[in-house]
Amino acid sequence: MKADPKINLSDEQLVIEYLKGDNNSLGILYDRYYSKVYHKCLSFSRNPDDAFDLAQDVLMKAFSNIRSFRGSSKFSTWLYSITTNHCISKAAKSKNECCLTAGSGYHIISDDIDDEEFEARHSREQMEVKIDEYLMLLPENDRKMLDLKYRGDYSVKDLQREFKLSASAVKMRLLRARHKMEQIIADNTAA
Repeated sequence: MKADPKINLSDEQLVIEYLKGDNNSLGILYDRYYSKVYHKCLSFSRNPDDAFDLAQDVLMKAFSNIRSFRGSSKFSTWLYSITTNHCISKAAKSKNECCLTAGSGYHIISDDIDDEEFEARHSREQMEVKIDEYLMLLPENDRKMLDLKYRGDYSVKDLQREFKLSASAVKMRLLRARHKMEQIIADNTAA
């Protein structure tokens, strides 16, 4: 069986092909990004089954809204943003749900984890949600740069291409963004 010649097209070209009516283009994008989206979701959920569900939700959401992709950034950045936002939203919802109590006063938690592990998970999730809240206080470019570097595992070269900057400019902006983030954390933890 011959490989689809469109497999060598860029992500952005595949989006254009899909918008022209070629449904196979979405399949190629799915194959390219499923693993990355899944692993990103796994970093949020820490549960393979939940990560699978989240990844499916993210890809369905992205593909059903693909017309909103404008091409002003890379497709991977657009998809990564949808993934992060979806996972943050789900984490916030599950945080609220895990704290619901039954009428008898018992906490509703999964039977497969002990209290210590539950507390550790809950603490980690709270910290991630807090970090995401602090990230939202940064200017958009700083937030995007930190997010891509530390969550998206972008290299300095990747960031150079994304932001159209020199390596030294990327490093300086990362340094400044980290300092701003440290200041935000200091200000909010002192309050």
